[in-house]
Amino acid sequence: MKFKHTVTALLGVCFTLSTLYAASHQKMDTRKTRADIIVIDSMKIFGDLEKAAVSFPHDKHTDVLEKQGKDCSTCHQTKDDKLVLKFQRTAEIDQETSLDIYHTNCINCHEERAAEDLETGPVECGECHQLRPKVIAAQEVINFDSSMHHRHIVAAENKCESCHHIVDAENNKIPYVKGKEDSCRACHKDPTLTKAQTYKAAAHEQCISCHQDKKSKEKIENKAVANNKCAGCHDELLLKQIAKLDKIPRRDRNQPDLTFLKSFDTITSQMMNPVIFNHQQHEEKVFTCSDCHHETLNSCESCHDLKGSKEGGWVTLAQAMHKVGSERSCIGCHELKKQQAKDCAGCHSLIEPEKHVSDGQSCQSCHSISIEQIKKDKTAGKELLAKHYRLPPIGEPRIDYNTVPEEVVIDVISDQYQGVTFQHRKIIKSMMEKITGNALAKNFHQGKDAICQSCHHNSPDVSNPPKCISCHASAEGEQDGRVPGTKAAYHRQCFECHEKMEIEKPVSDDCTACHKEK
Repeated sequence: MKFKHTVTALLGVCFTLSTLYAASHQKMDTRKTRADIIVIDSMKIFGDLEKAAVSFPHDKHTDVLEKQGKDCSTCHQTKDDKLVLKFQRTAEIDQETSLDIYHTNCINCHEERAAEDLETGPVECGECHQLRPKVIAAQEVINFDSSMHHRHIVAAENKCESCHHIVDAENNKIPYVKGKEDSCRACHKDPTLTKAQTYKAAAHEQCISCHQDKKSKEKIENKAVANNKCAGCHDELLLKQIAKLDKIPRRDRNQPDLTFLKSFDTITSQMMNPVIFNHQQHEEKVFTCSDCHHETLNSCESCHDLKGSKEGGWVTLAQAMHKVGSERSCIGCHELKKQQAKDCAGCHSLIEPEKHVSDGQSCQSCHSISIEQIKKDKTAGKELLAKHYRLPPIGEPRIDYNTVPEEVVIDVISDQYQGVTFQHRKIIKSMMEKITGNALAKNFHQGKDAICQSCHHNSPDVSNPPKCISCHASAEGEQDGRVPGTKAAYHRQCFECHEKMEIEKPVSDDCTACHKEK
């Protein structure tokens, strides 16, 4: 018994210590944050730091320089007409020289301002090199989406060469070639895997230099951006204030309107029917090209082949198109859209994506062109073939409402309450209205089965579905450890749908809203 008490006491001590540890770490996270905090740790390239890195409030210094009529050139030099991010140098020198550049310039500036009785910064080592700074960085990543991209196209007067270039290694040049525009990350990787700059360095040098030029011409409305403040691009609240453009012209990179996701040049009789991809339609639905093309803007097949390759991270073409958990795969993106839209989530929150994907009927919705058809016109060009087999306009899913019961009385568990009168036809009509107003939903709900199986999920024939108690036999609890009982099955189905679709009534604790008392 004594041993038992000792163990209990030790467990109590452990719990207390863990609580205190968690509390201390939670306290760390409550420190003030700023979008402009730059951690100066550039000396790491020479080895371990002798002192803690410096948390530098960039915008605070920018404000002071503005009042003095000064700009970025006070601290940064230029190279090839671009502002270099490094402080008072264009490249790393030796450690001693680099340290001297920081200490001499920073401390001298602070001392000069102190002599003039002006607000200034620290001059002692410990004031800059703090192990636990009071203010830490909290920077949002700016999303260069279609809206933002078009704003810059207009600002650059349709001169794509302002940002885009290719690499001509033979002549050591980076010329612009129309139709070869690519994502910045295609070459500028982070951390860099090539001789090119990191994405972070390239983006800041290019953007800041351009903003500096535009500022002189008073062409930037956003003052924080115009003044090259970190907050202009990395502050959460300021980013939300940037208005999204409603109508954005299509970006032209010689991309097809329609194409095949798998080249038909290598089609065999054993392969799955190919998929016609409406590229133009999908462009209108995504925020940026990188939603699908996560590095280069080449075709998916150029990196992801049937077996998997190094270029594609050993992700096969089938995985790239069908992986449920990926936001960039066809299936993954569609599943995400269904979960986010409340009109869809009512049903799809209850459908296991993997099970849905393996459904042969679902496959046919995309793999709609037979290999035999392709072989007949194999001599045609890819673009012409895609147009030849252009998907017909999606028709309206049809249901003969006369075959749908108007009301269904659910009375299998009516020991305490009267049976529930379920407005079956009304609910089906409501679902159909939501489906026909959504292009994605219309495409995948052409058959009656696709609508009815949201509730009758294991019914072999939705025209004559079996009663729910055929599978959910027990009134309470679970069967076989996995199949819910009748009561649980009904309540889960109803409540889940109402909750996901944000239907306010009835609420889960108001039994009499559905069940009239006996």
